Amino acid sequence: MADKPREQTAFMSLVAGLRTVGLQAELRGSPERQEDLYPYTPPIPVDAEIEIEGIVGFVDHTVVPSPQEDHRRIATQDAVAHELIARLQELAAQAPGGGLWVTISAGPWLGAGKKERERLCGRVVQMARKAVERGKPFVDLRALPQGPYPVPTIGFCDAPEAHRVTIGFTDLTVGWSGRMQSADRWSSTIGEMRNSVGRAIESKLQKQLARVREVEGEKPIGLLLDSRPMHGRKGKPEPVFDLPPLIIRSLLFDIAQDWPGVLTKAWLLSPHGLSSVYGDEASFGW
Repeated sequence: MADKPREQTAFMSLVAGLRTVGLQAELRGSPERQEDLYPYTPPIPVDAEIEIEGIVGFVDHTVVPSPQEDHRRIATQDAVAHELIARLQELAAQAPGGGLWVTISAGPWLGAGKKERERLCGRVVQMARKAVERGKPFVDLRALPQGPYPVPTIGFCDAPEAHRVTIGFTDLTVGWSGRMQSADRWSSTIGEMRNSVGRAIESKLQKQLARVREVEGEKPIGLLLDSRPMHGRKGKPEPVFDLPPLIIRSLLFDIAQDWPGVLTKAWLLSPHGLSSVYGDEASFGW
């Protein structure tokens, strides 16, 4: 069986989650760690063998790693996004499509005092108001921030009432950009995610699971993605990334196309529960 606390609890949670939705599920063993129970030489590199509704397959576990980003910049983006989303809600409802997409750089806000932050926020709100009044996307070239930062832009988008404002940051430090949605959730574009978070997932398919598929051509192969915040052995939080299932689903689809036939199913285990993120979206089974 799994020999790490995170893996152990992850597979226990997977089985419990499958049973909760009415499926029969059982953890049968670990080909990687219980070599004497499996006829593979050398042992196949997969964490668990699981039976779901009478069908036996293999499942490997991996965390959704957090990009190695500048934490000070992330904290600044977080604070700025919260402030702007709150200030722009009413304006966004009047915009074409009922939504605003605001693109800014976090750079001018880094290290700015309270008065300077207020001035920067006020400038963006003023730009948004002019854009809505004119009914056209807006860039104020006269309001170019000091320093080598992109000019803030205001765009329109179709948006539901609960997600009227999206703040896009142009700052790219390791090939990805954060987005703060109105529901206080980060997301980002799939292309950017593949170069950072996607590397860990792609490595699983390319190395371990592709090897398993070579040995077992017919059995289902699953991947259990884990974004639960947990503390490591030294008592520090592990660097995991709590992404919405929709983002993980799109990312997996993109990666799996490069490794056809390897992956059958994938689940996301997050602070919000268990989600099906690859395979039949309507089913938690194989």
